[in-house]
Amino acid sequence: MNLKPLLTIWSQPTETLRYLKNETTTSYAILIFAIAALASGGYQAGSSGLFSGLPLGALIPLCILLTFVGALISWVIGAAIYHWIGKGMFGGTGTFSEMLRVVPGTTLPTIWLAPVNYLVILGYGKLAFEAPPAEALAITNLPMGVYLISMFLTFAVGIYSTVISCKGIGLVHGFSAWRGLGVVLVTVVIAIIVSIVISLIIGIIVISIFSL
Repeated sequence: MNLKPLLTIWSQPTETLRYLKNETTTSYAILIFAIAALASGGYQAGSSGLFSGLPLGALIPLCILLTFVGALISWVIGAAIYHWIGKGMFGGTGTFSEMLRVVPGTTLPTIWLAPVNYLVILGYGKLAFEAPPAEALAITNLPMGVYLISMFLTFAVGIYSTVISCKGIGLVHGFSAWRGLGVVLVTVVIAIIVSIVISLIIGIIVISIFSL
């Protein structure tokens, strides 16, 4: 497996995305997501505190597995939405299979957060996976300086990943990265609307149950 895209995604993003589109298969994309899940150490997936009762040796592999599975699901759904919106609303010409091969390129930059993720886990152990007590009115168990640095780096890489996403969508559909940004924005709006609708439905159901 050629792992050169891990480096070239920074210096030659368009060429790297073109390589993913023309020279790789879906199995290569799955490999990227597997490496990304390992690079995260499950830190982000476990920060909700849902599995804080588990020992660290079981917690990390479980959260890595959940991260990997979640990434695969998001990959297929995201590629389908990008393909549908890009083709139906922006006049794109790409195929779904091409989008499937290109979308993982947005994950490549996040793999470089591995040192940050594992340093946090090494330094703070289970605290990195535990949600702070509700009465503490805190957003993290970590020292605020460590948390802010981690969030800043994650945010910065996330911005670059969004740029890569716009370039990738444009490359697949044969239009500019700016139109690719349009596809991303429409996708975000749809996601927000769906989230609101689902929240309202759940809220109505809960109110109905308690009003019986």
